[in-house]
Amino acid sequence: PTILNNVETFANIAPIIRNGGEWFNSIGTQKSSGTKVFALTGHIENTGLVEVPMGISLRDLIEKIGGGVPNGGKLKAIQTGGPSGGCIPENMLDISVDYDSLKEVGSIMGSGGIIVMDENSNMVEVARFFMDFSKSESCGKCVPCRVGTSELTDLLDKFINKDAKPSDFELLKEMCVVVKDASLCGLGQTAPNPVLSTIEYFESEYLQGIKND
Repeated sequence: PTILNNVETFANIAPIIRNGGEWFNSIGTQKSSGTKVFALTGHIENTGLVEVPMGISLRDLIEKIGGGVPNGGKLKAIQTGGPSGGCIPENMLDISVDYDSLKEVGSIMGSGGIIVMDENSNMVEVARFFMDFSKSESCGKCVPCRVGTSELTDLLDKFINKDAKPSDFELLKEMCVVVKDASLCGLGQTAPNPVLSTIEYFESEYLQGIKND
C-alpha cells in the first residue's frame, strides 16, 4: 500500500524539493495544490495533454485552452475523471477544477481525462459506454461490482432501445446506489458515476426511453 505508481506524483517531487513546499502550495487552491495534467478529447478544437493550475474553471479549460466545440457546435456536457467520472452539464462550466468541487457535482478528478460532448450526444448511450468498460474491467471478486455492473449495462440497453418500464428507472437508481456503497474497491464504488450524473442532469433522456403501453 505504500508503493507509488503515479508518474505525476514522481514528477512533482523534484520541483518541490528544489523550490519548497510553500512554492508548491502557492499554486492551485487551499485544498488542491499544484498543477494537474489533463487529456482533452472528444468534441473539442484542441485535443491533447495540457497542464493547468488546480482551481482553473472548466470554462477556461474548455473554451480558452481547448478552443471550444468545433464548427460552432454547442457544448452539452463534460466528463471528467476517466470512465468512472461524472458528466457535468454545460451550465456548470464555471465550477473550479479541484478535488472537492468536482466531487460536489458528482464527478471526480480521477485519471485526468476530459471528454467534451456536443449537443448531438445521447447521454444514456454515453453512460452505457462507460458502464460497459467498468463491467469488462471488474475483477469479479465481489458480487456488487461483478453482477451489478452487468445488470446496470442490461438496464441501460432497455432505455437505449426504448423498451424500459417505469420500474426499470427506479431499479436503475437503486442498483447504482448498491454498487456504489457495497463494492469492495474504487472501481465498483465509482462505476455508477456516469449513470448517476446523467440521471441527475439529463433525466429527460432516460424518460424518453420508457415505452408507452
